[in-house]
Amino acid sequence: MYKNLILIVFIIPFVFGCGYESLYSKNKNFIFYISSLEFSGNKEINNLIEKELAKYNKKNEKEFSIIINSNFSKNSIIKDKKGNTTNYELVAEINLTIETNKKNQNISFVESLKIEKNNDNFEQVKYENKIKKNLSKIIANKIIFYLKNSQ
Repeated sequence: MYKNLILIVFIIPFVFGCGYESLYSKNKNFIFYISSLEFSGNKEINNLIEKELAKYNKKNEKEFSIIINSNFSKNSIIKDKKGNTTNYELVAEINLTIETNKKNQNISFVESLKIEKNNDNFEQVKYENKIKKNLSKIIANKIIFYLKNSQ
């Protein structure tokens, strides 16, 4: 009994004191801000990206105005002998126009994932929505990374 208590007392500080922090937690003062965002295309993708980029609206040194055109597609890649699709490729494509004081830039980001078709349509739709959220988050992080490192 006492052995277990002593072991727990010594292990807890090591577990909670490991120093894990999220990637951007220390660097909350970015040197850029997004003054305006305009969206066209897929509403779901746009809403998810807007939530991620909304954090960067406080005035700072670099100012960006961004126009985002998004597209999401579900392509059939493998079919069985009857012609029914068995595998899909989900593709999220984002075209950005970034306007700064100096210049305008056009950039594209594409993320895709291949999945197998599920026999349960409800589960298939839930899975595709989860993938769409993940792809949007990945693209939003790429946008933030690009803006942070651009001159």
